[in-house]
Amino acid sequence: MPVPSGRIASLFVAFLIVTLGAVAPALAAEPDDAAIKAHLKQLDAGPKTIDVAKYPADQKAAYKLFVTKCSKCHTIARPINSDFVLPAQWERYIKRMVFKPNSQMSDSDGKRIYRFLVYDASVRKRDLLKKALARLSAERQEAIEKIKSVNPAFTP
Repeated sequence: MPVPSGRIASLFVAFLIVTLGAVAPALAAEPDDAAIKAHLKQLDAGPKTIDVAKYPADQKAAYKLFVTKCSKCHTIARPINSDFVLPAQWERYIKRMVFKPNSQMSDSDGKRIYRFLVYDASVRKRDLLKKALARLSAERQEAIEKIKSVNPAFTP
C-alpha cells in the first residue's frame, strides 16, 4: 500500500526537527575561528622545549621522537603548553595526528609519543593532572591505571 505524500512530508519535517535539535546545540557550542586561533597563538608562544634530563632513558628517546614527528605539522610548543593531561585526551589527539597524511607517524610512533605525553603530564603538569582526575568519576580509576603504566611512581 503506497504511503501518502503528505505523510512522507510530515515524516521528513519531523526528521529535520529532531536532527537540527540534536545538531544545533553542538554547533552553537563550537568556538569561533578567532578564539581558536588566539588560543593556538598563546600555546605556540610558550616554552618550546621540555627539560627531560631527569626522565628515564626510554622517555628521553620518546621525547626526541615527539619533537621530530610533531614539529612536522605544528610548533612543538603547542602540545608542550596545552592543558591536555589525561590519558584519554592524549590518546584522542595522537590518533588524530597518526591519520594526518603529513605526519608520517606510524602506529608505533604514536604509541611511544602517547606514552611520553602521559608520562610528561604526570611529572611536569602534575597539579593540573590531579585537578583533572578529581573531576572524573567513572573514568578516574582507568585513567590512574594508564598513568601508572608509564609512571609507576605517580600518586593521585
